[in-house]
Amino acid sequence: MKKFLALSCLTAILLAGCGVDEPNEEISKPAPVSVPATEAETTTEPATEPATEPETTTTIATTTRATTTKATTTAATTTTSATATAPSGGTASFTDRLDSYAELYKAEVQRVWDETYNANDGTVMIDYVLYDIDNDRIPELIFNHGTCEADMMVTVYTVDLDAKLKKVGEVGGGHAVFAEDDSEDADNRAFVLVQGHMGYMTIRWFTLGDDFTFSERRKLEHELKADEDYEDVEWDNSVWRLDYISAYNMDKDSKPKSYYNYAYSEAEEQDGLVLDFNYDNGWLR
Repeated sequence: MKKFLALSCLTAILLAGCGVDEPNEEISKPAPVSVPATEAETTTEPATEPATEPETTTTIATTTRATTTKATTTAATTTTSATATAPSGGTASFTDRLDSYAELYKAEVQRVWDETYNANDGTVMIDYVLYDIDNDRIPELIFNHGTCEADMMVTVYTVDLDAKLKKVGEVGGGHAVFAEDDSEDADNRAFVLVQGHMGYMTIRWFTLGDDFTFSERRKLEHELKADEDYEDVEWDNSVWRLDYISAYNMDKDSKPKSYYNYAYSEAEEQDGLVLDFNYDNGWLR
């Protein structure tokens, strides 16, 4: 397996525009996936109508979980915690909360996209995925946004007990991919953020409590050995990447592109800003 995967052309261009030297090696970010986007919509001003059919398909190496068996890594780990304000009261039923998340998340991603676009001469990058961190059957929105790898920020949202949008956490999102802990021990399952650059990586495990307390349960920092890839360390720790959607716009003279990404397989491009929050289709988790 190659030790490092090449930096995408897009990221290289945006890094240069952000005043950051182009890296030699970084974690590979599989591009978003192609599935029927029944809830996909478009932006109002800067974005254009998303294409109903993908224009291009990029294929990367396929890896299956069943064929990968690894020993436990020896890298040191630490555990920290960062809490969010717990909600008080609550008037909405579970059904109301479940019915609310798609529109709430869609509106927030659109708002941040437009705000970033207008403040940065049309330059904006986003990645997002729906993932049920606390296993309450209402998915959280994991939303990475910025203008380049140097200023990306992951914001985590949920739907509170009044069926309103609630921000529960925020962490740096440069050179990051979304993942989950797929260990057999259910108590160890968690949303995972993997960040890798220039042969160094950080893996962080996050949980969400019943009171919407967002906590970093575990953190692993690791320098790759000569025969290691980022994915080797991930698999050693029962960490598997998630499918997600990404989009970017270069400047005000260009139009946005969106991608449906599979974690270890292929990516398909669509024109326009795709806002697809159909968690029930099974791939956004």
